[in-house]
Amino acid sequence: MARARSTHPPHIHKFGGASLADAAAIGHAVAIVLAQRPQPLVVVVSAMSGVTDALLDDAARAARGDASHMRAAAEALRAQHAAAARALVPAGARLEELLRSIDEAFAELDQVAGGLGILRELTPRTTDYLAARGERLSAQLFAAGCPAAYVDATEIVQTDGTFGNASPDLRRTERSARTALRPVLARGAVPVVPGFLGAAPDGQVATLGRGGSDLTATLLARVLGAREVSLWKDVPGLLTADPRIVPDARVVPQVHVREAAELAYYGAKVLHPRALIPVIKRNVAIRIRPFADPTSLGTEISRRRTLHQYPVKALSAIPHQALLTVAGSGMLGVPGIAARTFAAVHHEGISVSLITQASSEHSICFSVPEESAERARKSLEETFRPEIARQEIDGVEVQRGLATLVVVGLGMAGTPGIASRVFSALAEARINVIATAQGSSELNLSLVVAAKDAPRAQRAVHAAFQLSKIGGGAVAHPERTDVVLLGFGQIGRTLAPMIAKVKQDSLTLRIVGLIDTSGLVFDARGLSPRRLAALAAAKAKGTPLAKATGGRRASAAEAVGFVARHALANPVLVDLTADDTTDTIKAALGGGMHVVLANKRPVTADKRRYDALRAAAQAHGRRLLHEATVGAGLPIIDTYQKLVDSGDRVAKIEGCPSGTLGYLFGELGRGSSFSAALRGAIAKGYPEPDPREDLSGLDVARKALILGRLLGFPGELADIAVESLVPDGADRLSLDEFLRRLEEYDAAWAKRVAAAAQRHGVLRYRAIVTPRRIRVGLVVVDASSPMASLNGTDNQFIFTTMRYKKNPLVITGPGAGPAVTAGGILNDVLKLAGA
Repeated sequence: MARARSTHPPHIHKFGGASLADAAAIGHAVAIVLAQRPQPLVVVVSAMSGVTDALLDDAARAARGDASHMRAAAEALRAQHAAAARALVPAGARLEELLRSIDEAFAELDQVAGGLGILRELTPRTTDYLAARGERLSAQLFAAGCPAAYVDATEIVQTDGTFGNASPDLRRTERSARTALRPVLARGAVPVVPGFLGAAPDGQVATLGRGGSDLTATLLARVLGAREVSLWKDVPGLLTADPRIVPDARVVPQVHVREAAELAYYGAKVLHPRALIPVIKRNVAIRIRPFADPTSLGTEISRRRTLHQYPVKALSAIPHQALLTVAGSGMLGVPGIAARTFAAVHHEGISVSLITQASSEHSICFSVPEESAERARKSLEETFRPEIARQEIDGVEVQRGLATLVVVGLGMAGTPGIASRVFSALAEARINVIATAQGSSELNLSLVVAAKDAPRAQRAVHAAFQLSKIGGGAVAHPERTDVVLLGFGQIGRTLAPMIAKVKQDSLTLRIVGLIDTSGLVFDARGLSPRRLAALAAAKAKGTPLAKATGGRRASAAEAVGFVARHALANPVLVDLTADDTTDTIKAALGGGMHVVLANKRPVTADKRRYDALRAAAQAHGRRLLHEATVGAGLPIIDTYQKLVDSGDRVAKIEGCPSGTLGYLFGELGRGSSFSAALRGAIAKGYPEPDPREDLSGLDVARKALILGRLLGFPGELADIAVESLVPDGADRLSLDEFLRRLEEYDAAWAKRVAAAAQRHGVLRYRAIVTPRRIRVGLVVVDASSPMASLNGTDNQFIFTTMRYKKNPLVITGPGAGPAVTAGGILNDVLKLAGA
């Protein structure tokens, strides 16, 4: 694979064992490399999946005297590599040479097995010598399949010679890399280097320990001046949490190298912290990329600082921890106690993951792996035996069955409220924090909780910072509420400026999204009053939102789903449509949004769907408010709730809940003809676009059903007796024809009005709601009745309760018009905003 000579620094690509499981996987890795040409590249590879573990297990068995098992295993590994070679490399001299190398590597194992069986000893030097053939053969397979130039790691990576966990010598490695790799790169070839390996000072092979292949890649990036390293993994990138514990964990697009080091140290398995050491002060971008999707950029780890407004990036957890506490009055002000404590733990070779000490110096508390707790306790008791005997130290307490939760983010420093939000989230989940620690850098906040609570703790904190959503990681703003309007007709265009004008202490309302039948306009930062006004003006002229500046096409369900994926503050969806949006509303609740309804359809659907909607709100901890569905701006549902909360029982609600019909009958009572009264209502914008919808009584029936369900009415809309006011045959006419023929209905209505007057009454369209029955229809009410005094679009509701039995509670006020309805909706929004 020779190309023209390049002076650009190479891009380092590293493929792990999971990416090299078999010939097909190696072929895919080769294809990724070929797609990057002609830019200069260096490839680092691990052993084929499972090979290193198999070699180490076989060696351990041979040292215990089971040499025959090692011979059989070696033959299986030889066959595995030979099969991959034949699949990758065409027949010919190159294949024959590769097969010879494979045979020689595993034939040697037979001899080693015999020696181990005799000596019954497996030294770190021998272990490294055996393990090295996995990476070496994998690199030779890759180079032959590319084709590329195999360069042995011992010619490049120079180490301190600590077998099993060698540390690279940067200066010597840089000199070796110039000698071994620069000539290969200069002739346009791709060097393929075994990862995980290096040379001891005497030239013997030594392994680099855990994360060794990643370390090889970043080490080569440093010594070759590379600007980018791609670590190809079997994960989509660095995630906000472990997806096995937090199902809605997401890929973090970019993290600072210090954030990555914290996550790696505290249990994130994607990357070992040692791999970051060579580049931690260099401008090198490390990318964790998914092997299954080469087009994805995964997660970038670099010195760049991005997403400043999102101080929390991710969280991790260390399971199986124990907490040791050394306490006693004799520790106060005594120098050296802490030093002796940790010297005792160090003597046992035990790693400490968290340390905390009271300012009184009365106690020192730290966490260790649970399996090491007993050794640590004994070492501490031995160290402080004199002090314990003198009762200057009470003893060493061990608490097992714990886990350490770590919240990581460079932006936590100087951002108020991070710790408060974490502790609040855990308190809401009823999780006790046993110990906590945070360094002055505030890069991470570590908390110790019971191991059984650790999964719930991770989910609670992840949700508190909305890490599953676009823009997640910021501190929650309880004083801010983000509003999305589903429907941007006349009421929506009236409501938008009302919301924008709300000015209350410690409360901010922002409209972040508008949705209509064409699509949506969305801005997570909020739509300014000027932009809202421009969108309203365009919408009034017939321009759909999808065609507005920044608009995008989407169905209502798609639009709500898109909005719900963003990290919003106390989000509220306001449904201003007249459609059956039940499924969309359930999706909004599931996405963490409260819902305010002006739309009666979702709460007057069949009872099964209605109950499912209420259950969804309860399950997701969201609220579903719908005051405007009954009395527009009148507090009807609120009054009912307060009566019940105070211990009263509502037996009946009756009233005139239609502003349009109220206006119509008021005009008829003053002598207007039916046709003139209806045209007047249309001119004022009171009825639906087709006034027969109001005349049918269905709108009143829906309002009555909403009240009935509050009282416990078990039926459906179809169970309500509804008297329609649509003239016979008029329902079959077109709208234009119906409006043209209105005068034909005047005489009949004049007779009705006259008949009511003869009875000293007036016409009203009334609903009577009880727990067992709902009736809706035209009635004649006595002139002394409160309903007779209704004026214009006034609605009236009369509550008969245990307390208000002789003198029912009456609520009267305007019940139609965009401003009145918008005001009622705004009151619900303010309730959800905590006003």
